[in-house]
Amino acid sequence: MNPDLTKDNLRNAAYWVIILAGVLFCLIYFRPFLEPIVLALLVWYLISTTTKLFGKINLRGKALPGWIQRVLATVLTLGVLWGIFSIISLNVGLISANADRYDENLQLFLAQVREFTESNDYIPDLRESIQEVDYQSIVSGVFNSVSTLLGNVALVIVYVVFFLIEENYLGSKMNKMFRRKDRQQNVVDTLQRITRAVNKYFTVKTTVSVLTAAVSYVIMLAFGVDFPVLWAFIIFILNYIPYIGSLVASLLPAIFAIFQFASFWPFLYVFLCIEAVQIFVGNYVEPKMMGRTLNLSPLVVIIALSFWGSIWGILGMILSVPIVSVTIIICAQFPSTRGIAVLLTENGSIEEIEENVIYEIQGSQASQS
Repeated sequence: MNPDLTKDNLRNAAYWVIILAGVLFCLIYFRPFLEPIVLALLVWYLISTTTKLFGKINLRGKALPGWIQRVLATVLTLGVLWGIFSIISLNVGLISANADRYDENLQLFLAQVREFTESNDYIPDLRESIQEVDYQSIVSGVFNSVSTLLGNVALVIVYVVFFLIEENYLGSKMNKMFRRKDRQQNVVDTLQRITRAVNKYFTVKTTVSVLTAAVSYVIMLAFGVDFPVLWAFIIFILNYIPYIGSLVASLLPAIFAIFQFASFWPFLYVFLCIEAVQIFVGNYVEPKMMGRTLNLSPLVVIIALSFWGSIWGILGMILSVPIVSVTIIICAQFPSTRGIAVLLTENGSIEEIEENVIYEIQGSQASQS
């Protein structure tokens, strides 16, 4: 079968290449501008989800007024986020204040490594590799990231406020944008599917991340690792990153155990215990909760993880899976892009995703009624 290389097809292909190149350029060049907006969207999503939870509360048989639900959800969400940020900042400051003690423990550990390698000629000398790591740069990089985040907090809050205001007029704008009811309903259905898929992903991921972080916190308490709250929070965040996040989350507190105890064995015990929790939750708990709702190809997930991580860092890695899931749902709505949606799935079944998402929507509507 000869490919159709007509003038129109070549022109359309050129248009798509130009559009994709422009989008990539904007994502990279305007990253400082887009990141606060994306963070504000995530906070707005948390507030909207919390508002729905407050909507289920009844006082004397009546639901809370809508504006009270919104205010309570906003105050609770921003309060929790600020509390988390304060705790993390305090822990990072304490690590920096005790850097000299940890450096002494590292030197003691290196002396033990030197004695071990000198008595065993077949083992390579690890001291140079360990000493080449610039720990001060790592600590300063963490402080710079915290400072940048603190500088964006005010801007993110402003965006969140305007998102909440804009939400009140979204329905009327939809009515004026689409005169035909069938087109309007099609857009509404697509948005519901996207919302339900993203909500399913973040709900399951949050649940398993909290479970993993809580068990890891108990493990670190049992081994006496310093700053278990900080490491538990880092484990919670990194569990949103597919595949590599769980491994890095297990390594970080284990490596810190070397600085604290100046011994290899605490590193091994902490790493094996936390990684065992990661493997159990990731391979048994999460698949049962997630089901087949996303149905994403593992190869596509890895490529998306690498792509978004290279241009947007950790935030891009966290959002890579939801972005692919939204792309599949949108591409499945149009005959010209349906083939792309099929390629992005694990088994090529778009209908399976749509049925699962529709089932989730109907179940949510039934519970609300």
